[in-house]
Parts: sequence; structure tokens; C-alpha cells
Amino acid sequence: MNFDTANAAALLCAMNAKTVLVVGDIMLDRFVDGNVTRISPEAPVPVLGQTQMRQMAGGAANAACNLAQLGLQVRLVGVCGDDLAGNDLIDELAAYPAIQFTPIIATGRPTSLKTRFRAGGQQILRVDDEVVGDITEAQADAFFTQATAALDDVDLVVISDYAKGALPISLLKRLITAAKAKHKMLLADPKLADFSAYEGVDILTPNLAELQLASKGDTADDATIKAIGAAASGLAKAHDINGLLTTLSARGLLYSDNAGNQFHDPASACEIFDVSGAGDTVVAAISGALAAGAKIEDTVQLANHAAGVAVGKSGTATVVAGEILAHMAPATPATDWQSIAGLCSSWREGGAKIAFANGCFDLLHPGHIRLLQEAASHADRLVVGLNSDASVRRLKGSSRPIQSGDVRSAILAALPFVSAVVVFEEDTPFELISLLQPDVIVKGGDYTIDQIVGADIVAARGGRTIIIPTVAGHSTSRLITA
Repeated sequence: MNFDTANAAALLCAMNAKTVLVVGDIMLDRFVDGNVTRISPEAPVPVLGQTQMRQMAGGAANAACNLAQLGLQVRLVGVCGDDLAGNDLIDELAAYPAIQFTPIIATGRPTSLKTRFRAGGQQILRVDDEVVGDITEAQADAFFTQATAALDDVDLVVISDYAKGALPISLLKRLITAAKAKHKMLLADPKLADFSAYEGVDILTPNLAELQLASKGDTADDATIKAIGAAASGLAKAHDINGLLTTLSARGLLYSDNAGNQFHDPASACEIFDVSGAGDTVVAAISGALAAGAKIEDTVQLANHAAGVAVGKSGTATVVAGEILAHMAPATPATDWQSIAGLCSSWREGGAKIAFANGCFDLLHPGHIRLLQEAASHADRLVVGLNSDASVRRLKGSSRPIQSGDVRSAILAALPFVSAVVVFEEDTPFELISLLQPDVIVKGGDYTIDQIVGADIVAARGGRTIIIPTVAGHSTSRLITA
């Protein structure tokens, strides 16, 4: 079966019920943007006139944030210092209610901080403030205790190794042994050149440069996909790893199992703005899909689309379901009133109950998905009323929507529990509800029944209006400003 938008949408929805443990090197990524208009009189270097500074979770913490944005629950264990950067990192992670962060505080050890200076969107300098020596034995024991305490409650374990000292080889092997004893699937993003350190994991996710180091130069930059796959399969077999997923930059993703089989998914054409953190996006998509029980081929293709979105963003980026599905260019469904009214009539004649939910659904995120899943559970069919572009602009301002009505309707129609999508131009869906006559209206937020448009229409039919609390930590406005 081809991996289309409907397959991807079903997979993204299935992730919402899963939990992943992430362990590894956490860090804070800081981006200082500005303009360069002159050279310093003190030395032949550019002078950056700072215009803004942003910071976000990086390393293993970015993998955790990506998982949370895809709708998964996350347990994160990592090492940070008792310093300002550590406090900032803890604050950044606190913005994700889906992440349960257990910091191992290493007194006197600085939190890994990467500061990138950019002019015109291009990096001109990166400054790393960190110590990369191994953590102490006592800190490693505390790390192991906290990580293994979470094993019973997770579906999959991610080891995010950036070689910053949080995962000494002895700790790495203890963690792998403990996870395997609990029969947990293990994915590791490696930094060590000797892949024997990751022996026994299910999937290893090196980039081509890391694969070259591990294979001692057997895979040149211009090597064929077949040659790269053969080297990767050989390493997988040698180190008791089920398979290697190699990121090949512009050539896409290549999965090579330990039996010598390969699956290559070429990268789709896109504008590359910034590759910072794109590998973490791939790891998150792979982990989420595997936790949801996906086949490896579908997993690879989903991760490839997620990476395509991430590299088009500035900074250490996260992606949401609506962006991934839009990247797949889904087909636009019929959304006119009369067509959907006809469908509702035929469903009703067949004895089906119809639920109705409405909104802008701009950049579909886990909160949207949760609302629509809940709405669908209260009826046999779910119809989604979608604000038109003009309607969104009146409600949200001239900068919205981020995605056009055609894209938003196509994304919604791909969801497995959505039966139809209908676009309305008005500020409220009152006239649309009057036409469709649903049996149930579902609304998210802190409304009361008397505030919900169409509640009286449904009540007159003997139906119900259901209010679902908003999922904390997820909103389109937050995604835009992040």
C-alpha cells in the first residue's frame, strides 16, 4: 500500500496514546540575530547589530519537544548544571505539559549551551559553552535510577547521544540492558564512532558522516545508495542491531536491516533554511511511529516528510501533524454545503448519528486532534465546519491563517475519524448547523452551553452539546511565536 496522506494521518493520530522515554545529552540552544553593516575597527571581523535573541531546548531535550508536539507523552532524563542556562532550559521545557522532565543536577558543571550568531538568517559564528567529560559515577547512578524507574510506563526508549558526557559507555550499556530486560523497543541517535557501544538497540540513526566514521571510510560522500546500505547493514549485523536508519541530507533516508535489506526514501524538494535540530525531528517521528506500531517503510516516509518541514524553519525547530500532512500535498475534498447536506441526509436515513465540530484548525496540532477524536466518539459520523480564509482573518487578524482553506480542509479530511469537511464564510456556523441538523455539537474550551452557537438547534432535535477541555500546551498562536 502506498503511504499517502490518509496513512500518515492515521499514524499521527495513533501516536497520541503513546509514551516515550528520552535519555541523553540535553542542552540549551540560543540564537542571536542581527545585521552586519560594518567591519570592526579593532579586528577584521564583522560587527553584529543584535535585533533579537531566542532560545529553545536542544539535543535530547529537543527530541523530547518534537515528540510532545507530535502528541506523545514524554519522560525526559538528562543532566544540567545549577546555573542560569540550566534554569532557562528547565523553563523552556516547562512550556510542554506533555514532558515530565527529571533533571540530574550536576553542581559546578555548566549546562551545555550553544549560541549561534546569525546575520541575514545565515550563521556567522557558533559559541559552545560546555564541559564534555563524563559525569561522575554518583551522577551516573542517579541518572540510571531515574531512567529505569520510568521504564514500566513507556512504549519505547530513545537514547539521544551527543557525546557531551551525560552517557558514559558504562551507563549507556546499563540503560540498554535494563530496557531490553523490560522488552522495550530501543532507538539510539549515535555520536560515538564505535557502534559497539549501542549493541542490542533496535534502530540506530546515524547521519552519513557518522556512518563513515563507524565504517572507517568505506562510504564516501558520493557513494551509491547500494554501497551505503551495504556498509550500514554490515554494521547492524556486527553489533546486534536490527537496523540502521541513515540520514543522507538531500538524498533522503535509508533504512538498512541486519539481513542486508534496504529501503530508501528520497528527500522531497524543499527550501533548506536551517538544519539545526532536524535530526531530532527525524528521531521523534521515527520513535513516535514505531511506538504506534507502524511498519518500518511507513515510519521512514513519515520521518522524511517531518524532516522536510523542519529544515524549512529557522532555529531548532519542532513540527506538528498539520505541517507534515501539508508537506504531503493532500487532495482537497468537496466542502460545499449542498454536497455535505446530502451526505448528512443519507447518513441520517441509514440510522447514523451525526456530530459537528467547528474551528479554524490552522496548523493542526495534538489539541485539535484530541478534540476531533473525542467529538467522533459521540456519534457515527463527524462533520467538521471549517472557517474560510476570510472568516479566519476577521477572527484572528490579517496574518492568519498560516495554511489556506484548501490545505486545512484536505488535512482534516485525511483524519480517519472525520467523515466530511464543510467550509463556511460567516463568523459563526449558525446557518450551517441549521442546514446540517447534527445530533451532537462538540466544542473545545471553557464555554458554557448557552455560549455555543447552534446548541439550541441540537437541543430542539433532542441532541446534546458537549464541551471538551482544551489540551494544555498546544495552540496555533504558540506555534507561530515559538
